[in-house]
Amino acid sequence: MLKYMITFLFVLVSMTSHAQTFTWRIEGMVANAAPNDTLMVIDAEQQRMITILQVKDGNIIAMSGTLDEPAVCCIAKQGRPGWIREFVLESGTVNLLCDLNLHYLIQIGGMPMNDELMAKHSVQNMDMDVNTYFDKMYEVVNHIVSNHPDHPLSPYLIGQCKLIFKPSESIGLIEKLSSELQTSPKMDRLKESLLLAKETEDGKMFKELKGVSPDDKPTAISDFVGQGSYVLADFWASWCGPCKAEMPDVIALYEKYKDRGLKVIGITVNDTPEKSDSIVKLMGIPFPQIYESKPMSIYGITGIPHTILFAPDGTILSRRIVNSKELDKKLTEVFGE
Repeated sequence: MLKYMITFLFVLVSMTSHAQTFTWRIEGMVANAAPNDTLMVIDAEQQRMITILQVKDGNIIAMSGTLDEPAVCCIAKQGRPGWIREFVLESGTVNLLCDLNLHYLIQIGGMPMNDELMAKHSVQNMDMDVNTYFDKMYEVVNHIVSNHPDHPLSPYLIGQCKLIFKPSESIGLIEKLSSELQTSPKMDRLKESLLLAKETEDGKMFKELKGVSPDDKPTAISDFVGQGSYVLADFWASWCGPCKAEMPDVIALYEKYKDRGLKVIGITVNDTPEKSDSIVKLMGIPFPQIYESKPMSIYGITGIPHTILFAPDGTILSRRIVNSKELDKKLTEVFGE
């Protein structure tokens, strides 16, 4: 009897597992591809390869496979920097229209969740001021999370937009997720950092942050912030490619505004003084640095490069500055043309 019961349970588990598996199919067109190009479909959350797509004369040779749960995927091409923005892969056929000269999908068809996702892509491709962009992006993501609290796309978008939403907005979105997704290790870690970031939102007073200077002397953010000058803190690391790519722009802004009263400090993240110092010397970074601090645990920074602009009294003027162009606009508001 026990033998038959074990066999029954094994069959039941196998049937349940099989029932959760679904079949997907990808087809579509690719502009600016070589006649026989190869594209990789990557699971953006789990960083795993889903499949390889062959392109023939601009058309994707249809590919099928199975998954146990929906996946948020991006397209990558070997030797090409960055990814083509995400699409959802779930049961059914997804039709993609992409251009290898762009970093976003022009069109995604065939699956309802991708219709929702296209609204996000549309906002990203509009020409608008940064505050309007933040508002419209929040509107789109809030709609998706509110209507699909148990879909993996929802926590993915919350994590992706953590740097452009206010911490309180992101926390509110997390609380709309299903209980299972809301208490996942990833969302737990994100919420913890967002609660720290909420304590240092725009308008809040700076928090002390201690480290060492390049000549190995104790230094702190209070040596610069709250001393009567506007201070831009640039959080970076020697291992961060985008940080190093943006550093020349930060240096240029420092040179442009330093005589008008702007001070700039670099604050390294999860780096060694030796590696940080080598980049400072290589790039000729002219402003002071704070090494060996813990900005992630004090300011709730979840990704770099990241900048915070402090007012002369030490209050946080802005920490949602997405790039050097927007930073220049903000500094122009402060100092004038």
